[in-house]
Amino acid sequence: MSTFPDLLKTRKKLWIGLGTVLFLVFVLSNIPAIWGAWVLTRGTGLAMSGVTGSVWNGKASLASFQLEGQEHSLGQLSWKLNPIALISRCAHISTKLPMQEFEGEVCAGSDNEIAIQDADISLPATMLLSKLPVPIRGQLSSHIDELRLRGNVLQKLKGSIAWNGAQVNTGTNWLDIGSFAAELTDNGSNGISAKFFNLAAPVDVNLQIELAAPSGGRVSGELAAPQAFFDSANARDVLAMFSQHDRVDEQGKSHYRVDFNL
Repeated sequence: MSTFPDLLKTRKKLWIGLGTVLFLVFVLSNIPAIWGAWVLTRGTGLAMSGVTGSVWNGKASLASFQLEGQEHSLGQLSWKLNPIALISRCAHISTKLPMQEFEGEVCAGSDNEIAIQDADISLPATMLLSKLPVPIRGQLSSHIDELRLRGNVLQKLKGSIAWNGAQVNTGTNWLDIGSFAAELTDNGSNGISAKFFNLAAPVDVNLQIELAAPSGGRVSGELAAPQAFFDSANARDVLAMFSQHDRVDEQGKSHYRVDFNL
């Protein structure tokens, strides 16, 4: 049978243990956000300024990311970490700029590796101008199931992208061409393979896009629409830049064969 002094000693140990746990919870919950920023930026190319909050739930007033030697602004960035994240270096991250947003799970690995999972991205189509032969406008929205990078080298990709409010400059005016989408995968050689098709558009599109690493690529496939549409849009000169007239089908649609290098 326990004596009264024994009970006091047992309860004292319990209170000391509980106090220690509460103290650790208090200390951990108040670790400054700068430590969370360090975890997320170490060797990733990500930079932050104006960091506030705690290591578990922090915010940076301005963030940027280095890609292909260029710095891209991400705007305001916020993150949420859990204790396991200090080991796995994974966080739920969101960023926000006008017409440019990101939200998803980001993991920073060793050897300058970054993995993104279950992420939603929105950005203006004009950010792709340097990769295309004609000016475009509209809004791009993408869902990334999985993306892995080592430095600027693509290791893995699976996802999709939509181009809404799509416009192409014909040289004389901006032509509204509807909405399109693409299924994205890696090509096994550090590049991107995309199957590009129309969602709601006056032009039928069936294109295969291959983006090579570190640069270049190829676009091949077919465009089709009534010739009256191309003529009314004064699009003949633009079409001649990257396609050749192939045939007219039974429905009166003109088909253009596309095959050009990026």
